[in-house]
Amino acid sequence: MTGEGKLFHEIEHTGDIGIEIEADSRPELFRRAAIAVAQLMVETTGVRPIENRDLLIVGSDDEELMHDMLSALLQLFLADAFIWSEAAVEERNEGLRVEVRGEPFDATRHEFRKELKAVTYHELSARKVGARWHARVIFDV
Repeated sequence: MTGEGKLFHEIEHTGDIGIEIEADSRPELFRRAAIAVAQLMVETTGVRPIENRDLLIVGSDDEELMHDMLSALLQLFLADAFIWSEAAVEERNEGLRVEVRGEPFDATRHEFRKELKAVTYHELSARKVGARWHARVIFDV
């Protein structure tokens, strides 16, 4: 992840927080979204990629896949206290295979940024526009 530059930008949204992401490919759009949710919650520069977590996200359209992937990742942090700094996404017939690499959250080493409660469907989009892929996601905080 080091040297990747800014993968997303935050957008103003009343009472919530939103992000917009652009990428050259569909897997890269989802990869950037996976990293973005981690970076919103925790300062990830000190997160060591020493453990892997694999998720299979099944869905029929890109908005559903985006919502379900980010919701599963949010639960990975909230329920398992696992934070990641790297991600890889592979397209599968039934959806996506997402691998995140990180470590257990440690409040003495990791700086907590924001509490995200849920991924919303409000203004959710994930689609190809011309030659690029775009996504917009709003989180309940």
